Amino acid sequence: MRRKNRLLVETAIGLSVTLGLVGAILFAFVPPTTNGAHAHQLSTRAQKAAMPLRPGETVIATGMKAPYTPKSRNTALDDYRCFIVDPGITQDSFLTGVKFAPGNLKNVHHIILFQLDAAMVAGAQAKDATEKGPGWQCFGGPGVATTAQGSAASLVGAPWLAAWAPGGDEHIVPDGLGVPITAGAQMIMQVHYNLRAGKTPDVSKLELRTMPATANLKPLSTRLLVSSVEIPCQPGEVGPLCDRTAAVNDVAKRFGQESRLFAEGLQLICGTQAANGGPGTTSTCDWPVMQSGVIYAAAPHMHQLGSAMKITLNPGTAREQTVLDVPLYDFDRQSAQWLANPVKVAPGDRFRITCSWRPELRKMLPIFKGTEPRYVVWGEGTTDEMCLGVLSVGRN
Repeated sequence: MRRKNRLLVETAIGLSVTLGLVGAILFAFVPPTTNGAHAHQLSTRAQKAAMPLRPGETVIATGMKAPYTPKSRNTALDDYRCFIVDPGITQDSFLTGVKFAPGNLKNVHHIILFQLDAAMVAGAQAKDATEKGPGWQCFGGPGVATTAQGSAASLVGAPWLAAWAPGGDEHIVPDGLGVPITAGAQMIMQVHYNLRAGKTPDVSKLELRTMPATANLKPLSTRLLVSSVEIPCQPGEVGPLCDRTAAVNDVAKRFGQESRLFAEGLQLICGTQAANGGPGTTSTCDWPVMQSGVIYAAAPHMHQLGSAMKITLNPGTAREQTVLDVPLYDFDRQSAQWLANPVKVAPGDRFRITCSWRPELRKMLPIFKGTEPRYVVWGEGTTDEMCLGVLSVGRN
């Protein structure tokens, strides 16, 4: 039964997780902040100076072709929109760096870049043509098959190339590493818009650093680690959404039935938190290592209530190692870390991801103004929550 439940949630991941999902994400890898204050305001820190191009490296400028004005669905105050991006890749290459330029920082919550295999481009174009205006609505994943394995399989495999979240600078992969891109491939850029800041046009852009496949770099891929979110209303709070069933129904209404499947699947796999003793403000979930590899980097992703995240390998054993430790998480300073000592993993190993939240922030942060008390579960909205760890993994 437990194996059946794990397959259920892995299917849900395929339909729903993107970073927030987030999302085999390569978040803008910048040094982690040492200031854990929950300012939760728009990041205004200066971008780092661009690193000079390395031998064999070229830059491609691309992005959205036309402005898009975000709009709401049902009662959702979040809009996920996917746009086809054609960088003109004519030969097998490696992606070695990405610089995102969100066109509207007040609305853009995050951006995720997916690889779109050449054979799948026509299907994505057909999807694009079904909706008016640029792009198409895509809560959860990109909404189309991006690889020959199909939509769900491609998301489980996480064909994410890169992503941007608040606090992110230019992402440059260390020497000797790169994310493979096949000839003729295009990309899908998923943009999450937070409509609480209004609905103004956006034209987000990006610059890609690439090297030819002949550079013989070590290929990178991504592994997602998730845990359940089961945060009850605080003492003294009352309201219809304090009931878990009502809260899950609300998420499904805003983002589709896949969101319900994901929340319920995670509860089956990870339990209801507080060391499986009931809902609470800390969540833990274990995931097996299925393939050998080397972890080069790790990134956290939660939303506004997130306070801490930790990822360990083989917890509770003599081989326990800390992969990521973010004791003071700040939504506006999301960053990932290249590991000083990359960690080897193999089948039989086990990851543990642990997330903590501060639900009292719902009464303190401006973004929650006017929202009613609720039992918080996993959801794509800015005022929902996630527990998503993202590993950048290379082959042995």
